[in-house]
Formats: sequence, structure tokens, C-alpha cells
Amino acid sequence: MKASSMYPQEKVRDAAWVHKMGHTPTLMDYSRFNYVAQPEDNIAVEDLVPGIGPYDEWATMWGYKPIPGARTPDDERATLDQWARAQDETPWFRFSTDGSAGSDPGEITEAVGDADAIKSSGLGLLNLKRVAKMVVPATTNDKGQPYDDLAELYGRMLGQWTLEMNHVAAIVGGYNTQQKHIGQAGVRFNLIPKAHQADAVRFLSENAFATPTWAIDKEILRRIEPIGALNRVRNAQNSVLNNLLNSARFARLIEQQALDGDAAYQPGDFLGDVRKAVWTELGAPNVKIDAYRRNLQRSYLDIANNKLNAPPQAVPAGLPAQFAALFVTSGDEKAFYRSELRAVKASAIAAIAKTTDRTTKVHLESVRDQVDKILDPDRAPAASGNTNRFAMELVELYLNPTSCWPDYTIKPD
Repeated sequence: MKASSMYPQEKVRDAAWVHKMGHTPTLMDYSRFNYVAQPEDNIAVEDLVPGIGPYDEWATMWGYKPIPGARTPDDERATLDQWARAQDETPWFRFSTDGSAGSDPGEITEAVGDADAIKSSGLGLLNLKRVAKMVVPATTNDKGQPYDDLAELYGRMLGQWTLEMNHVAAIVGGYNTQQKHIGQAGVRFNLIPKAHQADAVRFLSENAFATPTWAIDKEILRRIEPIGALNRVRNAQNSVLNNLLNSARFARLIEQQALDGDAAYQPGDFLGDVRKAVWTELGAPNVKIDAYRRNLQRSYLDIANNKLNAPPQAVPAGLPAQFAALFVTSGDEKAFYRSELRAVKASAIAAIAKTTDRTTKVHLESVRDQVDKILDPDRAPAASGNTNRFAMELVELYLNPTSCWPDYTIKPD
């Protein structure tokens, strides 16, 4: 919900502030713990988990405080409206904006410090790197027991990484919103500056799509499974890439370009930035692509194939029209993906001549052939349709509001 993104980002690391106000202003944001806080912040352990916050107290007051003299709902309206306007002066009293349909990154649940999700996720990543070094000693003290706790904690660590990266992805094509009604000044949806959107893609390139060597530890992996590391990383990265490239996001970028012109993050620049993030190695003097990155690049091709060749999907029953873009690939989107695939193919062909690594050469030859098939509807591989886990979770949360605690564990299947 909107409230948590209204706390100044630096305050969630301020021990005095967190003790008094919490790291989130409401339990209803489902922020399980303060993943932004650093050891040097000296925040008390009990203050790292959420409690009843100022939004909860204000919302309870609005809903239940008696209004003397009011005998009907209409009698209450003026006072309730006056109380509601406290959101203008105290922004962490805000809940969400009607019709935002996932376009406001500040409304995402389980986020901490999302007034600046890039900075906060960077700090969260520092903590995950610390956790990665602690999971074995933390789960192997009970002699004679299986490694179930280690496997569980490792999967949840990767899940937390994915969650924080998806908070950054939400910035792209996004708006800063505030619920308003007739008579209030200003619009409800304000464009997130294009530089900030581009920074989000740059952050993901460095921290979501680069091989997470910090999480690939044989001391962990060889205790829990003989095979699965590649699949776990693929599943995590695929979740972020699918989310970043979902059709609703691209539709917003197209509309932002139409309405805001040069002030918008251009759709072509966005897809070009993502292509460079996924296919970075192709520009190197001697191209060598590791197994994790090869999986990521195959995921990119699978997504492109779905965009161009998947049969149309029906919008799930009961879903408002503003969610329809999650399931529709527009003509503009298809045109851009064809252009991006041609660029990938040209770079792959050039890279084949530069590599001395046999595995990389075989991979790039396959990429070249795969692109040709995707671009030819008569030879295109079978497309699976919309596989965007993040989008489907958004839909599930709308249709089933009780599903507020999704399981983000990353598994090897």
C-alpha cells in the first residue's frame, strides 16, 4: 500500500524513528522485516519487525471514532472528509489510488524504504550477502538432523532477492499516485521521471541479471541437492525478467511516450537497455557466457517468442479492464520485439567469430537459429502464453484479497 513509500527512505535506518514510528506505518503493508537496516544502524532487534503504526491508528480513528450529533451517514460525511484530508499533510496516511492497476511502485506490499526502491534494494542486497555467509552455521547445529532447514532458508533467501529486485522493476513505466476527488488540486497520476526509470533498469542489469555469485556457494548447495543451482537462479531471474517485460508495463510506456513526449522513458530505449543487460557479453573482445547467463538469455528468447507467437489469452473473469494489458501484446510491442531480436541475432553472429569457448559458440549458434524461427511464424517454437508470475500474483491478490502472504521461496523446479 502507499503508506510505506511515504516514509523518507533514510528514516527506516534511523533507530529513534524506527522505534517510535516503525519501519512501515502500517501492518497492512505486510513488510515482514526491515531488510534495509544495516548493522551499523544499531536498530534494536525487536524494532526490525512491524507493529501497529501511525496509519493503523489513524484508520481506526476514521472508522470508529464517534461523531457527536451525527445521526445518519450523510451527517458524518463532512467530518469524515475533513479527517481524510489529513493524508495531504501526513502522506503516510495514504492507502492506494483507485484504478492504479499496479502502475504505482509505492503501492507494492512487502516493500521497505520504497520511497527509493533502488537505494533500499541495494541495501537489502548487502544484507542478503551477509545472510548467505550465515545460513550454513545457522542451520547445522543440531547434529543428526537432515538439512531441511538449510534448504528452506536458502530458497527463501533467493526468494527475498527476487522480491526486492521486483520492487525496482515496478519503477519502469510507473506513476507516483495520490487518491483524489473532485475539488482537490492536481492530477492523480504523475509520471516517474525517465532518468529514474532508466536507473532502475541499470540497477537490475547489475544486481538481478548478472550472475549472483554471492548466492552460489558449494558449501550450501552440495549439502541440499546434487543438482538444482542453475534452475534456482534461472527461476529467480526469470521472475524478474518476466515482470520487467510484462505487456502492461510496455503499454504504459507507449502511452507515456504519447502523452509526455521526450519527458518519457522511450519504449525503444527501454527494450534496448534490457537487451544490453541480458546480452552484455556479446560486445566483449573474447566472448564467454557462463551457464547462468545462457539460461537468462534463453528466458529472454522464450519471452520474445511468447510476445510474438502465443495465441491470444482471455482476460480472467471478474478482472477490471485496466488489468487487460497484462494479457495483450500490442502491435507496437510486437514491432519492437522483432527489431530487438534482429539486433540480438546480428550481435550473436558477430560474437560467434570472436569466441574461443566451445560451449559459448554452440549457444550462440543456437541463439541465431532460434531467432530465425521466432521471427518466422511458420517455424516458430510452441509458445506457452503469458508466464509472468508477478502479474498472475497481482491478479490473484485482486481476485482473492485474503492471499496477502505469498510464498516467494525459489525452488529448483
